[in-house]
Amino acid sequence: MLGCRRDPGVARIGYAPGERAVAGVAQAAIDATASPSGPQILVAADSGGFGFQADVEVQRANAIARLPGLVAVVGHGGSRSSLAAAPVYNEAGVVQIVPNGTSRLLRNAGPWTFRLAADDSVEGAFIGRFVAEKLGARRVSIFYQNDEYGLGLRDGVAAELARRGVAVLFTSPVVAGGDLATLVDVSLRSGRPDVVISGGQPAETGRLAALFAERLGSVQMVGGDGALLLPGLAEAAGAAADSIYIATFWLSDATDSAGRAFAAAFAARVGRPPVGSDAMSYDALMLAATAIRAVGTDRGAVREYLRSLGRERPPYPGVTGPIAFALPARSGFIMIRLRNGAQVRVETSP
Repeated sequence: MLGCRRDPGVARIGYAPGERAVAGVAQAAIDATASPSGPQILVAADSGGFGFQADVEVQRANAIARLPGLVAVVGHGGSRSSLAAAPVYNEAGVVQIVPNGTSRLLRNAGPWTFRLAADDSVEGAFIGRFVAEKLGARRVSIFYQNDEYGLGLRDGVAAELARRGVAVLFTSPVVAGGDLATLVDVSLRSGRPDVVISGGQPAETGRLAALFAERLGSVQMVGGDGALLLPGLAEAAGAAADSIYIATFWLSDATDSAGRAFAAAFAARVGRPPVGSDAMSYDALMLAATAIRAVGTDRGAVREYLRSLGRERPPYPGVTGPIAFALPARSGFIMIRLRNGAQVRVETSP
C-alpha cells in the first residue's frame, strides 16, 4: 500500500485492483490541478493483481479500509470481486466506486457502493441487438463465465435474442483452463451458429474464436466487456482475432481534449493505447478526487456529493461521458472489433 503514516493533510483514494498505470496517470492529473488550500490527494494503489476469489477480495478490502486518511475506494475490478468487497466498505462507511463491474446486484450492494457502468441487462441488450441487426444472426451459441458477470450477461443477451426471434442453439459455462475444444465440438452437434457470443474472460474468448475458426473455417465472435484485455485476447485468438467484436465502454479514438490527453498520457506510461476499462477506472479516480475537493474529506459528505450528481448537481464530465448516479443509469456501450491487434470502432446505429 502507498503510505501508512497518518498525515492530517492527506486524503487517500484506495485503488484495487486494476491496471496500475491508471493510478499513476490519475495521480499526475490530480497533482497538476492541486489546490494549495486543499488536502493532498493520494491514490493508494493496491499491490495485488486481479482476483476472483471472494475471500482474497475481502482480505484486500479489509486492508484498504484500514488505510489512514482513506476517503473513498475505486474497485475492485469486476463484478464478483467488487460484490465481495462491498460489505467491508459499507460497514466501514467508505465510498466504493465500482468502475467496471456490470452486475445488476451492485445496485443493492449498499448505500456506500456506486456502480459507474451500465448493468449487465443493458450490455446484454446492446449485444443482442448488434448480433441481430448488424450481423444478421438467426442462430447463436452462448458461452459464459459462471459468475455474477457472466450469468448476468448471459441472461441479458438471451432476453434480447428471444425478443427478436433469434434461436439460441447451445449455452454453456466455461472455466479457466477447461476443455474448451470438447465444449465446442458438443455445441456443433446442435447446429452451426451464425454468431458465437462469449461472456467470458480474454483467454477463453480468444480460444473459443480460434476453435470455432478451426472447425468452421470462419466465425463471428461477439464478446462482453470482460474479454477486452490486449494483447491477451488477440494472442489467445491467433489468426481468428480479426473475427472478434467486443462491447466496451469507450475507445481511445476520442476527439475531445480530455479523452485525447488521457489516451496520450496512458500510452506514454504503458506503451499501448488504453482500453475502455482503463478509461472507466481513470474516471472513477478523478471523480473521487473531484468530490473530495468539492466537499472535503468527510466520507458522508463525499457520498452525498456522488448521490447528488444528476440531481442537485450536474453530471460529472468524465472522459467516458457524463457521470451521474440518478436514475436512469448511464447506458452507453460501443462496439469495437480487432484489426491487426488494434481496436476499431464499429458503427451500430440503424
